[in-house]
Amino acid sequence: MVEYLAQAHESEFPEEWYELGRADHFWFQWRLAATVRQVAAIGLPLDRPLRVLDVGAGSGVLREQLEQHTSWTIDIADLNGPALVQARPGRGRILCYDVLRPQADLVGAYDVVLLFDVLEHIVARRPFLEATLRHVKPGGHFLLNVPAWQFLYSAYDVAAGHVLRYRKATLAAEMAGTDFEILDMRYWGMSMVPLLLLRKWLVRTAASNNDCIRQGFQPPGPFVHGVLRAVARGEAALWRRPPMGSSLLLAARSRLPSAPAGA
Repeated sequence: MVEYLAQAHESEFPEEWYELGRADHFWFQWRLAATVRQVAAIGLPLDRPLRVLDVGAGSGVLREQLEQHTSWTIDIADLNGPALVQARPGRGRILCYDVLRPQADLVGAYDVVLLFDVLEHIVARRPFLEATLRHVKPGGHFLLNVPAWQFLYSAYDVAAGHVLRYRKATLAAEMAGTDFEILDMRYWGMSMVPLLLLRKWLVRTAASNNDCIRQGFQPPGPFVHGVLRAVARGEAALWRRPPMGSSLLLAARSRLPSAPAGA
């Protein structure tokens, strides 16, 4: 059940994304695998009951995946009412919540805050990022994923509402001046780069945003989907840290000291 801590919005985000964006989609599985590798690399425990907030979670696909692979309890938060009502129940709450108008009991309340494939949609990024980071406990962690490389920007990005795509330097600049230390940045989806260049050409004449999303995100049949899943597994086996990729993950930790035990 959705808990309404703010007024829900009718999002301009294409509805097609939520129809196609299922946990078994190769891209979501690829993103999950890359995330789990990064989490392990920074020593963030998967087997502890950490309290986690997923900001801009949409219909909760990432929560669904991570709660299957960890002992984390993940609250999801979004303002997109139609997306939230599609979210499956999990260990955590489903919140219609605006981080820019924070609830006192949620500020500084989470061991980990996730911001996956959200920041690239925001024009006024600094206030939004700072508001999101305020929900991390002192000494807690922040995990973020964004699309990579501006030369891959296409009509698909426009349809999806992306303002920009990132590389390591530009993502580090977004975090500069915050009370967070970057622990790790890594690209993933290197094998997707030529496919995104092909997509850039294919979707340029799409009739609508929904058509563009469908053409650009849905594999053309089960065989191709299976091939792409195999490519993802192959890349993960060959390159744990690809030199580039279609997406970029960041892990950071609050520099503020943790509260003493029992405080």
